[in-house]
Order: sequence, then structure tokens, then C-alpha cells
Amino acid sequence: MKVGKSVSKAIDDWLAGDSESAMLHACNAVDGTARKKPYGNSGNAARFCRLIREETEIFGKFGMPGINLDTTRFPISLANKSMVALDIAEILYKVHRCTHGHGDELEDGFELYPDAAGPEPITTMQWSAGKLRLSDSILFAMIGVAVVAPENVGQQTTDGHYLTFNRGAPMLINEWWGRRDDMLAVVRTVEMPSVHLDFSNILKTDSQASATSPTP
Repeated sequence: MKVGKSVSKAIDDWLAGDSESAMLHACNAVDGTARKKPYGNSGNAARFCRLIREETEIFGKFGMPGINLDTTRFPISLANKSMVALDIAEILYKVHRCTHGHGDELEDGFELYPDAAGPEPITTMQWSAGKLRLSDSILFAMIGVAVVAPENVGQQTTDGHYLTFNRGAPMLINEWWGRRDDMLAVVRTVEMPSVHLDFSNILKTDSQASATSPTP
């Protein structure tokens, strides 16, 4: 599927109130973009994560403003296994991309908060017991990364679909394909904190508990 079609489907499903389906298509847009990058023989997971990591300036300001995504590692537990430290790229791939791509049910605790359509400029995030709930603004962060990638010049989406940054004027997506440098200039007009979230004590405690738990 073309990246432009994945972007259209992500936005249409989000507008219909189906954030899980929207996330599937947003992940596909990142996947399709990463395949076009000169990443050599990297596997799918490596390509996906590398693209998100390379674009944290754009991605972070759209989807997780104020958090240092280059350094923050979240303690994540999947399928009741011990917590491991994952960055946001790995969480998006392991939790959302793989779950939806394989047709599995999303684990409780990873649902998206419906912030993006709200009247207030709020981006919600909650970590609890190894689960991370993100704002549905993360969808538009992923879409933004795909849209402005130079490799996607010439893509098209449904007329009228747009992105907004910091509640500013709508940016029609069909006018923004491939304009990474211009998008960087836009996000750099707004200064934001860059906070490192330190979960090291939680990870250390969980690791010790796992190491000392008796075998049943």
C-alpha cells in the first residue's frame, strides 16, 4: 500500500473514532517510509525504529512534547513478562505495530487517550505497572514523520486532510509531502522543555524481584 493511502486511512479511521485501526495504518505509513530509506539490509523492526529515532525532534513535538525521547526508557511488560527498558520507537513497534499487524488484541493499559480532538492543548501520557498509555496525538506524530520524509515526495492523500502543530493553522498534507526541512523550521519556532524521565529504580527493583523469585 502506498504511504499516502496509509495516511488517508489512518486519519479517516481516527475521525470515525477507531484509534486502534488508525494506529495500524499510521504504523504502516512509518513502515512504508522506512523501507524507502537507505538503511541497507536492516530488518523491518530495525528500519521502523531507526526512522522514529532519527526524527524525534518532529515526532516528539507533535506527539510527546516536553519529553526527552532520546534518553528516556520506559519499563514495559508484555504478556505478563518481566519489565524491560524500551524507548518510544521500540514501544510503538513491539506494542502497537506488531499487535495490530498480527491481528491480535491490544493489551489493557496501552490504549490511546483521545486528546487530539479536544478543545484544550493537552497531551496525556500515563505509565502504570509496565503499561504506557499515550495520547492519540502520537498518530499524527507518526503521520507527520512519514509525510515530510523526502522519499515521499509525490505521494497524495485525501484532499482536505491536514496536520496542526501547537494548535496553529492547518497544514494541508498534500502541500507538505517531502518537506522535512520546512517542518523542522516550524517545530523549532516553539521552545519546549526536554525532560528525561528516570525509571531506573523501577527497572532495578523489577530485575531484582525477577532474579530472586522462587521457582514455582
